[in-house]
Amino acid sequence: MIANVSQFLGSVAGSELARSARRSARTIWIAHPAALETTRVEAGKVITLAIGEGQKLVRRARPSTVARKSTRRTTRRAA
Repeated sequence: MIANVSQFLGSVAGSELARSARRSARTIWIAHPAALETTRVEAGKVITLAIGEGQKLVRRARPSTVARKSTRRTTRRAA
C-alpha cells in the first residue's frame, strides 16, 4: 500500500495541480507578513480610539470641579 501511495504522490508532484498548489502556498506565505503588519497597524488604531472614548466617559462621569466647590460652599453656609 505504501508503495502505491508513494507512486501516486510522485505522479501528482509534477502535475498542474501540484504546481497550482505550490503557487497558492507561495502566495499565502508572501501575504502572511503583510497581513500581520496590517493587523498590527489597525489594532493600534482601534486601541487608540478605545482609550480616547474611555477618557471621554471618565470626564463625563466625574462631576466638574466647579460643581464640587459650589456644593461644598452651600453645605458650609447651611450648617
